[in-house]
Amino acid sequence: MNVHSKRWLAVSGAAVVIAAGVVAGGSYWRLESNLETVDLAREITHPRPPSTPGRPLDVLLIGKDDDRSDTAMVVRLDAKGDRARVVSIPRDTMVPRPRCGDTPPAAIAMFNSAFSTGGAACTVATVEQLSGIRIDHFVQIDFGGFRDVVDRLGGIDVTLPEAIDDDKSGLRLPAGPAKLSGTQALAFVRTRYSIGDGSDLNRIKNQQLFMRALSEKIANENWLASPRKTFELADVMTRSVVTDTGIGSVAELAGLAGKLTALRPDAITYVTLPTEAYPPDPNRVRPKQPEADALWRAA
Repeated sequence: MNVHSKRWLAVSGAAVVIAAGVVAGGSYWRLESNLETVDLAREITHPRPPSTPGRPLDVLLIGKDDDRSDTAMVVRLDAKGDRARVVSIPRDTMVPRPRCGDTPPAAIAMFNSAFSTGGAACTVATVEQLSGIRIDHFVQIDFGGFRDVVDRLGGIDVTLPEAIDDDKSGLRLPAGPAKLSGTQALAFVRTRYSIGDGSDLNRIKNQQLFMRALSEKIANENWLASPRKTFELADVMTRSVVTDTGIGSVAELAGLAGKLTALRPDAITYVTLPTEAYPPDPNRVRPKQPEADALWRAA
């Protein structure tokens, strides 16, 4: 049995441990009660891109900081389920925003205004309008929960390409290998002004570096060795996320997690939506064409 098969069995086994509720005392129902969901079919009333058989699975990851979205990544799992591409959308990108609830559409608005306007459903609708692809599911994680998940995993090992000395977050790390605690990881994915040119694109590089390290950590964990550890991590995660109703159960969420975490780290590619300067405001960007549309069309 190859390493990939063993990893798939381990992650699938962990999903079964959670979904079957083998931890006694009503723990399964505790996880179920933790979950908060949004019905996209009810929240998004205008026509959406079609969902056709045999197409890739597209999942929007939203990082929530206070009442705004600071991180948005579209994870596209290919139809075979053996490769994925993660597309980061800079929060400062100027895009059209569709009608969200009682809020009329905007001809042009900053991408992350969608979340403050209408929550995850508005962000999903904005991504669909921007990309022309159907978002099958979304997972919104609170940054406080993100910190707790990293701590439950025992920290994440990263290799920093440059030193970080950030007064705003208090994060100070030398270049090279480092193990990030939950608090440090949260500061790391937020940092922008003390690295590179201080733009949001540099923060995205940090986020993608961290995601690679996280995928390697999860891939190498022996999930079957400790059902209790698996359950405790699941408890933290289910208290920290909001999902669409399509994956709004422990079994469905565990199944999706199994598909994603079973991927080899080298089977996941990370890209950023191509952008260019937005002439009316030098602090903003806009999708660069035709490169942006070509990225979304790529299978």
